Amino acid sequence: MRFPAPAFAVLLCALPASGDNSLLTTRVVTALTSIDSVPSTTGLNEAFNTPEAALVDLQTLARDPAVDLGIAIRAIRALPEYCPPTGQTCGTGTVHDTLIFLISNYTALQQPGPQDLLRLRAAVEALGATHTVLDSDVDLLLPLLTHGSRDVRATVVRTLRSSCNVQATTALKALGLTEPSMQVQYAILSALQELEHCAQ
Repeated sequence: MRFPAPAFAVLLCALPASGDNSLLTTRVVTALTSIDSVPSTTGLNEAFNTPEAALVDLQTLARDPAVDLGIAIRAIRALPEYCPPTGQTCGTGTVHDTLIFLISNYTALQQPGPQDLLRLRAAVEALGATHTVLDSDVDLLLPLLTHGSRDVRATVVRTLRSSCNVQATTALKALGLTEPSMQVQYAILSALQELEHCAQ
């Protein structure tokens, strides 16, 4: 559903101030807060003026804990679209580094709040969307399989599915024996089936 222009203007005015972040121009806010569509790479490139600026600024917004939650999550989820072209790895670029930075930071929090968990899940999900989960990433993700949040565990399982890592397979099989959530159990089953193809 699209809002008429006056209603949308009110919605934009109602957004949190998010500090004095100069990156949050009207075009950027519009691109990252649309409620009836996912921001396209083309739209983001236009909002930030160039693809290069879009990548840099999206990473900055994703890393800034003061940025509005909705904007931050959309920025995080947009990052995999800026991986190198097909045939090149995303595992050694700035997109990967940003996602690992976010996962490490939000994992290290002693008492994460609901928004922290949403940002953590978005970063883990985006890492999986890069289709480049390195062995070092698996080491970072495995402790999250015992996270208190069922949704975090499910997201981690889905990301590990694309890792083709033997250590991940072993950990997921062990988790399957004790995991109380059916949501996570289904994710484990799907991940193990996918990981079996890696071994063939």
